[in-house]
Parts: sequence; structure tokens; C-alpha cells
Amino acid sequence: MRVPSRHGMNWLPCLAIVLSLFGCGEAGQAPPQKSTADEIHSVMQAQPVSVTPEQAAEVFALGSEATDLQRDLLSNYLIGNVVEWDVAVYEIQLKDGSFKITSQPIPIKSKQATELLRVVAFVDSMNDLDLYVLKRSKTNDVIRIRGKVQGIVMRTAVVIYPGMVIPSSP
Repeated sequence: MRVPSRHGMNWLPCLAIVLSLFGCGEAGQAPPQKSTADEIHSVMQAQPVSVTPEQAAEVFALGSEATDLQRDLLSNYLIGNVVEWDVAVYEIQLKDGSFKITSQPIPIKSKQATELLRVVAFVDSMNDLDLYVLKRSKTNDVIRIRGKVQGIVMRTAVVIYPGMVIPSSP
């Protein structure tokens, strides 16, 4: 169903663009502090949840068939748990020795919905290989991130901290 507009413009795509910009901005500008060895060890030892980024993106997509209840249940399931996801890089920033990795919007299959969800991961390089991968990655390169989900911000960003880069298989 299309909502009429006085300006001949469909409001849904405009709203989606504005909301997606929130995922790029203040969705966790900096991690609360450097990850401790215990936090990193805990993330490395944890069994990642079986939810894929694409499954999460479908649930949080604007105009998806998912209900608020389903979004709440998925949020509650993800927050506090570890994920290991391949993400397409949008931007990488370095601040105070920590890397902030923002992914491209995660693609969805639904034609009637608008993809909004991104990953924002805060990573401390653990070795020279991590540092090499993070410094050489470009927009659209795919890297594997493992980390603890801290929150989901306005249906646009899955915030991961502490995060780490997992080397690709040869």
C-alpha cells in the first residue's frame, strides 16, 4: 500500500535513509575502555550463537514481516552473546589504539523491506596479522568478526565489543 504524499514522494524510502544514517553516526563512537585479557579470552572460548547477520537483518529491516515481539526476542537472544560473522567493510577508523569497524548494510532477501542493519564492531588488534588485515582492508572487503553483542541501536546497528578479527581460511 502506498501512502499518498503532497510532494509526490513516497515517505518510506526517505525514512529508511534517515534512519540508516543513525547507524553510521553515534552508534557507539568509542568502546567504554580497552578490552581486558579476560574479556577477550571469554569471547574466544564462547560458542557463537547460530544466528547469521542476514537472519538478523531480515528481522530488523524496515517494512519486514517480523513483529516487535520477534525483534525483542532476537535482541534479547543476541545481546550478551558472542557472534562470529563475515561482514563487508564500509569504514574502519583508528582511535586511541582501537579500531571501529562499520559494515555495509547487511543484505536482505525481502523485496518489500528496506535493509538497515549494520555491524559496528570495536576491535583491539591482538597481533601483527590483525593489524595488517585492519590496515589493508578497503570498503567492500569481507572480514570475519567475532565478538560480544552489546546492543542493537534503533534497528540500524549491532554493536559488538570486545571484538576481534578472525583470519580467513586459505
